[in-house]
This record gives sequence, structure tokens and C-alpha cells, in this order.
Amino acid sequence: MFTDAETTVYAPRSSPDAPDDERVCVSMKTEGLELRLYFADLSAEGPVLELRLLPELEQLEPKALRRLIPTAPLYAQYARAAIRFEREDVRGAVQALRQVGRPGRKLGAEFYRHIARHYEALVAEGEPHPVKALGLMHNVSISAASRWITEAKRLGLISGE
Repeated sequence: MFTDAETTVYAPRSSPDAPDDERVCVSMKTEGLELRLYFADLSAEGPVLELRLLPELEQLEPKALRRLIPTAPLYAQYARAAIRFEREDVRGAVQALRQVGRPGRKLGAEFYRHIARHYEALVAEGEPHPVKALGLMHNVSISAASRWITEAKRLGLISGE
């Protein structure tokens, strides 16, 4: 099943490089890498069992890794939505990924929607320190990330805990 030209979902025993693998694999290309996430089954409810980074070039570039690793929860959210073929979740995750590191951010409603999506993805993936992870994701201090989350909650974009 294809969700776009750069993303492929492989059902159990259909991966071209591991035809006996019982896991579900989502392969996507980004940052000059092929990113593969493996799940136990097509429900994609359980944890990510494995994450593989395969360079399209000769070696893994540190710059690409620095940008990719903090956003891993968003890629996991995207992969889960792709497996379930939930178009709105895929669209939201893609928009959130595009916002990461974008210059000239404005702190408007759209920005806080992206922050809410990032925060919820981190929490959904079991991140024990989502505020700190959000700060790393956006290259800001923990206090700035905390202020963003507080404002997103005030706007009703994140339910209060």
C-alpha cells in the first residue's frame, strides 16, 4: 500500500529485503535517509519495535541525524496513520514535520496547533519528558517550550492534564 511516492507500508512477509519478517514496516524517505519503522501488526497500536536509518548516500550525515532524531515521535505518528490509512492524521503529521526548524516562526494560532500536535505525539509515544523533548525538537529552552505548551492549552489545543 502506498500513501505517497516517498512512503510505503509493507504488510507482514511482504518486505522486499526481509520476506519472512512478520512485522509491519513503514518505509519513508527524508533528509537523505530511508527511515523504516517496524510495528507488531497492522493495528500499529503497540510500540515501535525497531527504527532503522538507511543512508541514501555513502554515510549518515550528522546534520541529518540531529534534525531527524528529535522528531522521531512525529515520524512514528505519521507511520501509524499511514498504516491505518487515516488521511487527516497523515496530513497533520506531515504539516507538523514541515514546521520543524522552519525559519521566521510566528507565534500565531497555526504555530500553536503545530506545537500541540508535536506535544501530543511525544506523549502518545510515551516520552517521559515531553517538554524537554519539544525544546530539543525546536532548538529552544525548556522554559520556552513550556510557555508554548501553556499557551496551546490556554487556546484549547491541548487538553489539560
